[in-house]
Amino acid sequence: MKKLLCLVLTLVLTVACIPFAAAADYETRLYTVYGDRMLFQQNDEAVLAGIAKPGSVITATLEHSSLKGIAKGETVTKADGTFEVSFDAPSGSFTEYTIVLEQDGQVFDTLERTVFGELWLGSGQSNMQYPLGQDKQGAEDFVNGKKYSKWLRVLMVPPYVNSYGEIGFVPDEPQKDIAGAMWIDGQNDFIYNMSAVAFYFADEMLNELNMPIGILNASLGGSSIASWISRQKVDSEPELKSMLYNYDAYKESADWTAEDQNVYLDVGANYNHKIEAMRNFRPAGMIWYQGETDIGHSEEYYAKAMDVMQSLYTDVFSYKKGLFPLIYTNLAEYFYTDDGMVLPDRNIAFSQIQANRPESRATFPIYDVPVTYIPAAGVIHPECKKEVGERMALCAKGLVYDKFDTFTAATVDNTEIKDSSVYVTLKNVGEGLAVNGDRLYGFAICGNDGIYLEAEAEIVSFNTVKVWNESITKPVSVSYAYGMGNGRANLVCRYKGENPLPVSIFITDRAVGSHYWSDKHWMDCDKETIWHTISDANSAYYPAWTGQNVNLAFTSEDAYEGTNGIGVTADSGKEFTVKPLLTYEDGKETVPFCDADTDYSDYGTMSFYVRNNGKNAVKLDKVKFIKNDTMWHTPAVNSTKDTSFVIPADAEWHLVTLDLNRLYLHGNEGGVGFTSKKLSNIRDIELCFTGENADISIDSFTFTPADKEAKNIFDSDFASADNLFEYICVIVTNFLGLFAKLFR
Repeated sequence: MKKLLCLVLTLVLTVACIPFAAAADYETRLYTVYGDRMLFQQNDEAVLAGIAKPGSVITATLEHSSLKGIAKGETVTKADGTFEVSFDAPSGSFTEYTIVLEQDGQVFDTLERTVFGELWLGSGQSNMQYPLGQDKQGAEDFVNGKKYSKWLRVLMVPPYVNSYGEIGFVPDEPQKDIAGAMWIDGQNDFIYNMSAVAFYFADEMLNELNMPIGILNASLGGSSIASWISRQKVDSEPELKSMLYNYDAYKESADWTAEDQNVYLDVGANYNHKIEAMRNFRPAGMIWYQGETDIGHSEEYYAKAMDVMQSLYTDVFSYKKGLFPLIYTNLAEYFYTDDGMVLPDRNIAFSQIQANRPESRATFPIYDVPVTYIPAAGVIHPECKKEVGERMALCAKGLVYDKFDTFTAATVDNTEIKDSSVYVTLKNVGEGLAVNGDRLYGFAICGNDGIYLEAEAEIVSFNTVKVWNESITKPVSVSYAYGMGNGRANLVCRYKGENPLPVSIFITDRAVGSHYWSDKHWMDCDKETIWHTISDANSAYYPAWTGQNVNLAFTSEDAYEGTNGIGVTADSGKEFTVKPLLTYEDGKETVPFCDADTDYSDYGTMSFYVRNNGKNAVKLDKVKFIKNDTMWHTPAVNSTKDTSFVIPADAEWHLVTLDLNRLYLHGNEGGVGFTSKKLSNIRDIELCFTGENADISIDSFTFTPADKEAKNIFDSDFASADNLFEYICVIVTNFLGLFAKLFR
């Protein structure tokens, strides 16, 4: 009997202790993603989540001053010790509330200075993570100790697990909380660590909507789009999963180890660490700056990944108005590959990705935004983020808040070819097309040969641009801002007093094109300096033109057309040269700029205007197309066999046309003439002059397509020879010409 009583007593005590043991395992608390100064999306459900004893009653009460119980929610903790409690959020206003959390009637937490307004997710890779304190304006504000609005609320999510520095291990499964996350407002100095792009977006939206704005600040430099998509979602998308396998970018759960983890590339890594833990928030949309890491993958892959991510986030954030709104920028200028064209191609693809879901997406280009950078950050990270954030805000005003009927950058609607011109009609033009400057730049046009030339353009209606080049009578395709160095492109759309939105990069016929037009800024002679994107060490503004024994000035008085021309005054010596700067010094080696065109073999002529402002005639001795230190060709001038041209002292403009299909090696007119096919891999173009006290103006360079077959020209005219070497060349070429006729 005693043994039986002991057994019963033991069972009773064991059962009685179970609740206490369970309680000890559950420290009642909210998740770290909640805190003082936080912001909830207005007029939606405000959800709070955390851990408590299973079966306990959790209540959340919204209070303000003496007003109790403005809104209230109640729930029972689940068997796994987690809870989610919600209440109806009020409209956005500049009012700070307190939220009181209770467990079984006992207060366990309060959230002070809580506000309600518009909440947005800001995510992407390094250009989104790029901090406000390094932005051009933000850095100045930081030095001056500027405080921002207390109505800006930001959830700062550490880029790495438990840390802002060390990477840490990301679990294979999505996490319910984010260690180290914290809410701050614009008065906190830590605000300078938030995304600069997201800050300028929020600052603009705060002014526009006149209510608090919140940002879920969650980015990671170098991260792929796949890392922001959950494994579970990828597993349900066979097409995307197959693509990721092909890119060796899908990691099985069994291979998910600390030793073999890549938090930048692994599928789900950033989703697991950041997005899942924020699933109880109800953001109005997402601003996204990402794509550099994935630029080597196909356009089809990125479009599919974007579809899947948007679908996933629609579910994660319980978005009820269709697909979760997604606003994203094009990528900034950076030299990703040897030909430089992968960047404009990807930016064109971004416009098509938007067109696939036009009701829920907006995008825009940033080719006109300065690409200056801080050396420590590298050239891939331009320091000017204000324009990017403000353009995201403009898109949000239309896409989400219905201020504009159109809210994404304009793209091609249709084209019409007539009167030797191409008429390009655009859609999504806002209040209409406009030019950001005195004339349009950035257009190129080609015929059936696919050789693009710089084109003239004018706006002829609300949504249509006329594009032409007088040397192309039968055009077939037009490009706009297509290339690396396209910062001059300046066709924009107006938006009700807002800063204009640039038109998207485009090509009207992608099937046509063998030689695209790399914008040769030097041809207009307008700018003293040109930006060249090369590398972290060498990207900078360089002189557009340089010379020897001369002084150069860029003035309107020296312009044939446009803003400026080049005023050239020679030093005391008689010989002087001027040339566009096409190369730079990389160590001990002289190399072409990565964004410069070195191939002139498809052009038939190069023309420019020159004027003699002095009292003495000036002679253009020759123009050198230089291939290397020992090889250069000189074209004939104005349909002659002569490489020189005398500029009379008449203060009149004279057109000089160089025949690129009559080239002479080292300027020896008496020898063999070559076609423009010799002009590939050109390092420099140098204009050589002779004149006493010379004072000339140079402006407006143009090219025309090559229209002759590639064959040598045997110039056997003794009159062209003016030295012994050329006389010998004439004799040799006479013999070669006769030999060619005999065996033709």
